[in-house]
Amino acid sequence: MCVYLLLYKTDILDMNAIVLEAAASSWFPVFIFVCVLLESVFPYFGYFPGTALILMSVALNPKPADAFVFILAWLAIIVGAVLSYGQARFFRPFLKLIASKAAMSKCESLLDAYGPYARIAVFVHPNAGAMYFTALGLLDRNLTGEFVHLCLGAAVSVGILFVVVTRLLSSVGSTDDGELQLLLAAALVAIGTLVGLYAALRRGRTV
Repeated sequence: MCVYLLLYKTDILDMNAIVLEAAASSWFPVFIFVCVLLESVFPYFGYFPGTALILMSVALNPKPADAFVFILAWLAIIVGAVLSYGQARFFRPFLKLIASKAAMSKCESLLDAYGPYARIAVFVHPNAGAMYFTALGLLDRNLTGEFVHLCLGAAVSVGILFVVVTRLLSSVGSTDDGELQLLLAAALVAIGTLVGLYAALRRGRTV
């Protein structure tokens, strides 16, 4: 919500002009890949508006959003999650120096209890998927078993965030993306709240 207010309610950047210029360029697929990749690496670019820029490009000019663009976005989410996992494995020895065995054991038990639900994060948003795979790396979990979920989840993410929006906007034509971004942010907050409440209620019943 804060990013929305910063980008769309101030004159710091003319996001519409940036996206219109990118959409008209032959480098548009590369622009899409880089934007999603930066957003899919945790935590350095956690608030980079990659998805926002893509949705803006679709909203302002639906034509450039073809199948090739969706494939690049799908690959970027996968590469970003794997990079998040790799850098978490690299920092794991440092984590062991500052975290107690009891704390690590508690995190392990939480991941075992809620891991299947955490996979939902892979297709809720690229940031959430990156956080999940960062947790896997920090806890030294095997990436191979999760790779299929990552590929499927990234495909669902691309479908929900891009394909559905494209089809929706194709029926109404080009439009300014400010309200669309606000609705997307509200939807993500609602999804996260519902998932959190469900997990809390389920835990209360099992206890």
